[in-house]
Amino acid sequence: MIMISAIVLVNCRFPFDADVIAELNKLSAVSHVYRTSGIYDLIVKVSADTENSLRRTVCVDIGTIRNVDSTVTMVIA
Repeated sequence: MIMISAIVLVNCRFPFDADVIAELNKLSAVSHVYRTSGIYDLIVKVSADTENSLRRTVCVDIGTIRNVDSTVTMVIA
């Protein structure tokens, strides 16, 4: 089975809340969460079976987590 992977850059509302990381780690599609400094607060690696599943993970599962302001997704080819 071919998996589709992506790196998702996440901006969170200030003050940054560790609950965002905890919620991300609950998602089965998420394999890694890194806290960063600079423009983006988190780097998240996700994988899915299909592009639609990947889109749903980013837009619905990650995008609706409380205190997540925005995301930028870069599909790994």
